[in-house]
Amino acid sequence: MSAPKQNFLIVKLSSIGDIVHTLPFLRTLRKHHPKAHISWMIEERFHELIKHNPDLDEVIPVRIKHWRKNINADSWREISKTRQLLKDRKFDWTFDLQGLIKTGVIARMTGAPNRAGFHRNNCREKMNAWFNNRHSKYVPPGGHVTDLCLSQLSVMGNFLAQAEFPLTILAEDEQVAKTFMQENPELKTKPVAGINPGAGFPTKLWSLERYAELADRLVSEMGFNILLTWGPGEEDMVREIASMMKQKSWTAPATTIAQSIGLYKKLSLFVGSDSGPFHLCAALGVPTVSVWGPTHPDRNGAYTKNHRALYHELPCSFCWKRQCPLGTLECMDKVTVQNVFDATKILASEHIKMLAST
Repeated sequence: MSAPKQNFLIVKLSSIGDIVHTLPFLRTLRKHHPKAHISWMIEERFHELIKHNPDLDEVIPVRIKHWRKNINADSWREISKTRQLLKDRKFDWTFDLQGLIKTGVIARMTGAPNRAGFHRNNCREKMNAWFNNRHSKYVPPGGHVTDLCLSQLSVMGNFLAQAEFPLTILAEDEQVAKTFMQENPELKTKPVAGINPGAGFPTKLWSLERYAELADRLVSEMGFNILLTWGPGEEDMVREIASMMKQKSWTAPATTIAQSIGLYKKLSLFVGSDSGPFHLCAALGVPTVSVWGPTHPDRNGAYTKNHRALYHELPCSFCWKRQCPLGTLECMDKVTVQNVFDATKILASEHIKMLAST
């Protein structure tokens, strides 16, 4: 009689970059347990990132952020329903890859006999360790968060890591990018550089004036066409960049996360800061140049090659703050247009297949 199929739950709720950095964990888990049933609990607004991932059997979307802001009868009913769902699944293992108190509570709620988590000193909130009963060994600071996630597999024994970042979307999501490119045939006549000025933290923002100056130079000196991309609440930013530019640019249409992946596949280069679009492009293998300040590229940057991360280290660098404690944003402002342009030239010479005439 064959052994029963193992039932695994990954708990990684948000955000785009954190989810992308977890994909090698999923791929490795599936490689080592091809017959297991693997579920992933994720914030509803990000679920399309993994909805069609071939390594997953089930996606469990939740609205924890919504529940915290809307404590009412409807929220309590959703919470109760989710709690019952977790118990009914009878998971053998949970993998808490966020290291927060709330994700530890979720793991505990499942009743799983094996609840894997990080070493206490690797948890973002140390109390998380109390909710899990299998802990990975301590990982010293300085490593990449993808490796930190992969280290959690050690609680099950030896493993061979699969450093792959599959982003699977449907043909209908790809069609948005195809239609946009068909409607803008001139954009396709040269390599396309995507510029995305947005970021989740105000401290991660580089100035719009610098993006505009850089974009002009990418057109006039390197032969790129410029596609300005944006997310929710960022359309005014790209409009302002376009208005400041001397060269022609194109502005991307409004997209869902999945549709934006189709658009990023069309890029020969991406320039931005530590943001969701940056992480998606890095996962897709698009060469990237990124500006860093409050967060560290060695930990949170691109995991693969074809990338250049720029930062100007100060005594207060890598503070991980949403608001600059000094009120200056000096760490971001110290990175100049020339710095980014020079990095782009180096990257282009090494990795980007430019047209023969450029």
